Amino acid sequence: MENYKIRYKNSKFSNEKVELDGKSFIHCEFKDCIIILERGETEVSGCSFKNCKLMLKGNAYTVGKIIKFFTGKSPLKVLDMEEPLFEKVHLEERKEEAP
Repeated sequence: MENYKIRYKNSKFSNEKVELDGKSFIHCEFKDCIIILERGETEVSGCSFKNCKLMLKGNAYTVGKIIKFFTGKSPLKVLDMEEPLFEKVHLEERKEEAP
């Protein structure tokens, strides 16, 4: 186990972007979040994810592509988008929720 300077235990995250790299998450809850992973230098144990989306960047994205080459399909449903598109998606979702 690595020594992470930022450690979360029994924390709750909701409707936010959470970058995993360089942090430890133990028994945390994530709801409606965008989970961002780039280097894979993280500890995630006993956490729950409800209605979250994963965005792979950098090395993590490359590993995802390699897994796809071997299996013929993506290991996960992964977001591949930049910040402005994230905001656009949320605006569209809010329009759908309005009466």
